[in-house]
Amino acid sequence: MKNSKILVGIIHKLEMGGAERMMVNILNHFAKEGKEVHLIVFHNVGSLKEQLDNKITVHDLKVTSVKSGLFKSFKELYWLKPDIVFSGIGHLNIALAPFIPLLKRVLPKSRWVSRETNIASIKNKKSKYPKLFDWLYRKLYKNYDVIIAQSEDMRDDLECHYPAAAKKAVIINNPIDIERVTLLSNEYEVPKINLINVSVLRQAKRHYLMLEVLSKLPSNYYLTLVGSGDEEKKLKHLSKELGLSERVSFEGHQTNPYPYMKKADLFLLTSEHEGFPNVLLEANALGLPVIAFACPGGITEIIQEGRNGFSVSNGDVDKMVETVKKATVYDFNQEDIVKATEERYSQGIILEKYREVFYGS
Repeated sequence: MKNSKILVGIIHKLEMGGAERMMVNILNHFAKEGKEVHLIVFHNVGSLKEQLDNKITVHDLKVTSVKSGLFKSFKELYWLKPDIVFSGIGHLNIALAPFIPLLKRVLPKSRWVSRETNIASIKNKKSKYPKLFDWLYRKLYKNYDVIIAQSEDMRDDLECHYPAAAKKAVIINNPIDIERVTLLSNEYEVPKINLINVSVLRQAKRHYLMLEVLSKLPSNYYLTLVGSGDEEKKLKHLSKELGLSERVSFEGHQTNPYPYMKKADLFLLTSEHEGFPNVLLEANALGLPVIAFACPGGITEIIQEGRNGFSVSNGDVDKMVETVKKATVYDFNQEDIVKATEERYSQGIILEKYREVFYGS
């Protein structure tokens, strides 16, 4: 006889990414509590495989795309008969949405929960088929029983553009495992650095603006970029053009970026938009102040001005330069930054909200 409701997470791959890491963290938490947890993964590859709790039963569909594995996932769900189905990747969320009414007929006890990972209207405009995705969000996203929005910006976007879906939305910020981040930050020593960013090097992150900011700062400012991606070659070329080759370090993807973060003075974020950037919480968990453009996606919720960092008008490079200089000499209290992060985003606080969604109060 099972001792708890069955929770099934669905994900495409286990490659390192914010949404993927959050899915693993959430499932791990409930598996450690003794819940019966399963993970349906379309293609079981990626470095996050090693971080999955061994109590989680993995169902590998062995397909490379969501389209080719969708009906295989339905078959797994039929045999598992889960109480909670949890999808946490944007494109997978909307791929499942049209089929939920039919699946509810054969799985009447299942509760469907999605975790939105982006500002939906912005993401849809940049998709391959913007009109189609916009229609799907307006007409079908409401099929979920609960839609978890990571930030007020995300929920407000749903209310503005997809009001039917917004009625199902609840705000749950991202949790941060402060103990794990702190432990990993002590794993090895790295040379001292000043400014840092940790993220995939892709266009929406606008690292080119970060390089522009650095070019306007005095020569004693250095920048470390931890991450890899499609924009890496362009960014390396731009750093040379701006005469920054000796002041920018491209460290590539790091499974453990926390020692780099621990040794930094400021964390910079120049994104065009975000979902709810967990990396800012991780920086704050290490007492590292953050300077970020106030783009859509929870930035102004995370940053308490003058306490754990500063926000800057979105895209204003000159103001970012001024703010970095200001933050360099500002008297941040590292212990207070860590305390504020624990009080707002610790796993105990945030995952209790997931418990209420999954299992009730």
